[in-house]
Amino acid sequence: MQGTVAQVVSLVTYGNQYLSNGGDSLVSDFYPSNSTFKFCKMVSFIDLVQDKKKCVPIPYSNDPITWFSHLAKEKYKTLRISYFKSGRTDVPDRMLAGFVGGGGKWLIEAIGPQGSDFWEANWIVGNKDDPDKKVWLVAYRRVAASESTRSFSALDPAALKATLKRNLGAILGFCRKNKIEAFPKFFETALLSLDSDSPLDGVGYPGIVPKHALSLDARQLLGAAQAAWVFGGMGSWNDLGFTGEEKTIYDGLSEELYLLIINAILYATNTSNNRAPQSAVKSPWKFW
Repeated sequence: MQGTVAQVVSLVTYGNQYLSNGGDSLVSDFYPSNSTFKFCKMVSFIDLVQDKKKCVPIPYSNDPITWFSHLAKEKYKTLRISYFKSGRTDVPDRMLAGFVGGGGKWLIEAIGPQGSDFWEANWIVGNKDDPDKKVWLVAYRRVAASESTRSFSALDPAALKATLKRNLGAILGFCRKNKIEAFPKFFETALLSLDSDSPLDGVGYPGIVPKHALSLDARQLLGAAQAAWVFGGMGSWNDLGFTGEEKTIYDGLSEELYLLIINAILYATNTSNNRAPQSAVKSPWKFW
């Protein structure tokens, strides 16, 4: 899983724990020690205020824990992860997922008294020679405020797991047929995660969600999503090339896997707020 996505998952799940139960002690070891911040020098939150024809950035919180605190004081009830397709027709989102800011938008929806606010991360490189390899400066910007909070049909975890198992089995068969050796281990690990009692052990980001925050189904789907995320740049699953019928099969299985992974992440993350999880949708908003 891309670090940009993993960090959003982590912020939503730990944030929901904070908002539901209150108290810094529940997330005291979250920032900056959580694995999703490993390469980040700074993670801040900025409010974007429309002033005439331009948008003015105003500091909101200097770190995630302070952000949680501010949201609680302003009576925000819950956080939700949202995914919006890019809408591009020239290249699939999965082909851009390995680039910062590519592959569609992953936003944090904060639901409060006035409706829903949306926060979007902006990752920029700071000191490339940082001795601790903390090269990223991340700023979450409130790109929309007081939008109507929409309800979504709940995803069925059993059906999602069954479809993901079928897809992964088909991809493994495709790999065997075409003698692809570098990727089966990821798909096999994903399949094991879907039936594991400890699906988050040994895959992806340690501590990506709080202990006991998610159901077993949710943890299994999140573990499988991390293991099966093979979409990146050079040398990734996206870099493979086929022609004819094999290309058609490869494209179809890849597109389905990407959408299944998105929905697995949405389901798993959004069960942390005890609300109906959402499915992948296009953005109805014009963001600043």
